[in-house]
Amino acid sequence: MKNNNTIIIGAGRLGGTIARSMNKTANIVVIDRNKSKIGRLGDFSGFVEVGDATDRALLEKNGIKTAYRFIAVTDDDDTNIFLTDLCTHIYHVPQVYCRLKDSRKRALVDERVNCICPFDLSLAEFEEAKEKEVDE
Repeated sequence: MKNNNTIIIGAGRLGGTIARSMNKTANIVVIDRNKSKIGRLGDFSGFVEVGDATDRALLEKNGIKTAYRFIAVTDDDDTNIFLTDLCTHIYHVPQVYCRLKDSRKRALVDERVNCICPFDLSLAEFEEAKEKEVDE
């Protein structure tokens, strides 16, 4: 059986939605510093941990050494970059995702990391909508 262990750092709207959507197909651990965000996960049957994900002991306790997927979606780009770098170079997690609010920081992220930049996605969506408007 393929390893489907996933660690999500950040239990905000995006992290919580990802956790709930993957809940049936993967073993999920969600880590966040904010206990109230963890409490808002709602219909989620995975594991949760309140704590600082930059603490390697906490990551190891929650299975980073055997994780298949790591998703960093905290509100802080620098934390997300640090964590994805750690997971790529130290723990060799096969699939690593990083949300960046500032898409200019993409250059700081290892090329093996899948970067999600909401600004770029929104701009691309706007450009696509604008092109459709011209074609009509």
